Amino acid sequence: MSTSLIVEKQRFEFGERWSAAFKYDESTFYRQGPERLKGDLDERSGSETKSFPQATRAMDVVGLHADVGLLLLEAKDFRGHRIENKHRMSGQVSLEVALKVRDTLAGLLGAASKAESEFPSDSLVSALKPNQPLTVVLWLEDDTLSDEKKAKATLNQLNSLLKVKLSWLNVRTLVQSSRAPQKVRDLVVTNLIGAGQS
Repeated sequence: MSTSLIVEKQRFEFGERWSAAFKYDESTFYRQGPERLKGDLDERSGSETKSFPQATRAMDVVGLHADVGLLLLEAKDFRGHRIENKHRMSGQVSLEVALKVRDTLAGLLGAASKAESEFPSDSLVSALKPNQPLTVVLWLEDDTLSDEKKAKATLNQLNSLLKVKLSWLNVRTLVQSSRAPQKVRDLVVTNLIGAGQS
């Protein structure tokens, strides 16, 4: 049975080989658990004290595929907001996703330790094996990706940055867009009405 999820005005259709595909950032477990872990940390330097806000982050989608294994997917649609997101397209979005990966993995481990039943937490954590890389996908849409050649170069650059940020994991990273050939098995992504509009 396929699973259809709407994220950022796009439909992510996970085929039958996906035994799980769900919106982790909207799960009750995340909302009532890891998301509540936030607050300010104070750091002192000499006579100055600076406050740094802390919060737990979450990937949009978690999936489990028979061959691909565990997948964490984040969708970002910057279309129509080019100026506001220019700094993110120069590399910050890769750090944002890497931090979400870190926090999502911690959340999944916590869910498995409690035998969470909202999603198959045991199966998801069991999929983290030395011989099976974790797949991390950033599905990114941006007005600057209109030219296919330029889009490929930008996506490759962001993917390289993401891979470096996640080098502490056995990971396969993909930065994808509707402007480039799709590389995730048994996944079809389509724009919905209003996609790319403010």
